[in-house]
Amino acid sequence: MKLEKFNRRRNFIKKTGLALASLTITPGLSLGSEGINLILQQGPDSQSNNPEGLKTVAFICNIYFSISHADSIGTKLFLGSPMDQGRGIVPPKIKIVSMYIAQIGSNDIGVQMAKKNGVTLYPTIADALTLGGDKLAVDAVVYIGEHGDYPNNRFGEKMYPRMNTLEQIFRVFDASNKSVPIYSDKALSYSWLDSKWIFDRAKELNVPMMTGSSLTYTSRDPYLVHPLGTKITESVAIGPSTLDSYGFHVTEILQLMHERRTGGETGVASVQTLKGNEVWAAMDSGEISWKLVQAAYDRISFKLPGSIRELVKMPYAVKVNYIDGTKGVILMLNGIQELTRPDGLNNRSGWAYAAHADGKIVSTEFVLDASVGRYHTSYLCYNIERFILTGKPPAPFERSLFTSSIIDMGIRSLNEGGKLKKTPFLEMKYSGEGYEPYIPTSPWPPTEQSTGIWPPKGYEFINKK
Repeated sequence: MKLEKFNRRRNFIKKTGLALASLTITPGLSLGSEGINLILQQGPDSQSNNPEGLKTVAFICNIYFSISHADSIGTKLFLGSPMDQGRGIVPPKIKIVSMYIAQIGSNDIGVQMAKKNGVTLYPTIADALTLGGDKLAVDAVVYIGEHGDYPNNRFGEKMYPRMNTLEQIFRVFDASNKSVPIYSDKALSYSWLDSKWIFDRAKELNVPMMTGSSLTYTSRDPYLVHPLGTKITESVAIGPSTLDSYGFHVTEILQLMHERRTGGETGVASVQTLKGNEVWAAMDSGEISWKLVQAAYDRISFKLPGSIRELVKMPYAVKVNYIDGTKGVILMLNGIQELTRPDGLNNRSGWAYAAHADGKIVSTEFVLDASVGRYHTSYLCYNIERFILTGKPPAPFERSLFTSSIIDMGIRSLNEGGKLKKTPFLEMKYSGEGYEPYIPTSPWPPTEQSTGIWPPKGYEFINKK
């Protein structure tokens, strides 16, 4: 469909006030007159709204409420990030000039954020990318496809419309004969088939892509980055909660470490999921290394007293069999962490990694901040900004295809009684060589971060419940 067809619909929407038809209002919640007026307003001129001449960004998200991914990332891209040697909030080096929010409710803070920053909330994704015109009119796109009211599929996976949204973005690129950097939060899709389509389509259009989550860029305690060419024979990555909600993050930890091994990534041959007593039996038999599990577990802060078996009622383990013989395990241990930490903050620990690397066991904790500022996302935002400014992603795009597909196949295996799932679509090679992500190197809490300064003055509504 040509953009001219969208133009006729766009004009009709503006004239008749039917822009709200393009938005999903979360059930039981209301948009309010302020939001309606903002959505229907004419978009600002991109130059007058950007006197600094910064790179311009269209911000697309499912939903925008306090401590959502849209808030933890988008608000920092609007206002700046608390980090960098304790100097306070580092101002953004990019400029959000347009927004599209798919679902808006009474707990929304995105509408007010847009209004305070002179940004138009557009009725369609295409409008946000073209600023109401005919062709792509921004320098980059940030898409946050997490949270919101969406159904689960037959495997219990939340069907976030990531492929649908990225397809609309790609259509604008294709029709404009131009591609710009896209940051797409977390997984490519809940489905490996959709993930592969996104991967292939982005490659076809030469789209610079950065994907993944803050786990990739947060503090590691102790600091651990495998030197390129490290000989890894086996590793374990640990996380809390369920495979669908947090399994992607644990897979991401595993993959970002494995891609730096000898020979780089050689591909995944198969995936298989164990649960309950099957997991304990695999550890007892040596199929899963107890030494590695314990080494990773020992790194986790704020654990409840007791052994792993006492605390975890239903463990899940996804075994990842790599083509070169490397063994990886994604281990979900819900129940080991304290819900409230001694400092009174909600606990966000429970992420760790251990490996047999170069003949010895190494391990680390991936540390997340529990305060309202979610300071660990500052480093993600810093990397997003660098990506937009340079066009060079801080991590291989292939990693996203692997992480998104591995966890989907793990969930499918679980739903099929632990059946071994072959993954011929992951028979590809890539390497972490040549990528330069910025991650904090100091112990937790990192000296680079400034705590206790969030939200900035005038933005107290960010904490809206």
